[in-house]
Amino acid sequence: MAGRSDAEALEELLTREHELLSAYEAALRRGAIGAPLGEQFRDHERAHVRALEQTLAGYGTRNPRATVPSPDLTAALRDRESFARYAAHLEKRAIEMYSRVAAGIGDPELRQPLGSILTCGAAHVAALRKSVGEPPLLD
Repeated sequence: MAGRSDAEALEELLTREHELLSAYEAALRRGAIGAPLGEQFRDHERAHVRALEQTLAGYGTRNPRATVPSPDLTAALRDRESFARYAAHLEKRAIEMYSRVAAGIGDPELRQPLGSILTCGAAHVAALRKSVGEPPLLD
């Protein structure tokens, strides 16, 4: 994380969490994920967004800019299997980002909450993989 402040790293994570939240919300609207699982994951992502926003407020920073939905999301919303694979991919990217940020964060007090969110993402990947008949372990 050389050259990046903790706030910049957290803003990047917040952008990723907004992407995940938007994906789960869209999938629920389109029926591309079952309601119980989709609602649970959406609620997790909302909690992650709130936690990161609150942390960033302590740094006196503003929220990152909104991003345009990926065309890949539109394609993934065509059926549940496609969405599960797409969401698992997004979650894996988030896990990798959380791992990098947690390892290099300047404030050691942030490592535990970042690790908790990382663990939640790993559980999401396992459930998504299982939903399409794949082994739940990360590859």
